[in-house]
Amino acid sequence: MLERLPDLPELDLVNGPIELPGLAYSFADDWKSEIYTAPEIADAILSVPGVILVHDASPDWRSWVARWQKDSHYIEFDMIECEFDPDDDQRPGLTAYWGGSKFDTHCTVDEILCVWRTIQEKCPGVWLHSPDYRMYNLTNFRETFGS
Repeated sequence: MLERLPDLPELDLVNGPIELPGLAYSFADDWKSEIYTAPEIADAILSVPGVILVHDASPDWRSWVARWQKDSHYIEFDMIECEFDPDDDQRPGLTAYWGGSKFDTHCTVDEILCVWRTIQEKCPGVWLHSPDYRMYNLTNFRETFGS
């Protein structure tokens, strides 16, 4: 029997507020987004059972790749690092922050939610984002794409 996986849009992990409203779009962010560093997000991703580091951040974070895998199912991650104003009051002294990660999936909605929930244990202001600028929390992701 051939397993049927969900037909999902391209997804990225992005930062946002600690609590995301049910209907949220990244272009209308009237909230205070959490600021994470690439090492903080890498640590959160690598804390997920089944995730392995495929390539480290050498020579820089654009090279970093990790992958969660269970049998033939997977989620692949990369890392974007952006410049940050060290005078910003939210994270004074910080010169670079995490600008997002691809969330390339070939797995079930339940597997996505399990991996994502584990990442949020360390970095609670991390959400899924689609090409239509929609930002998902765990509940509305399940409602939209779950079976």
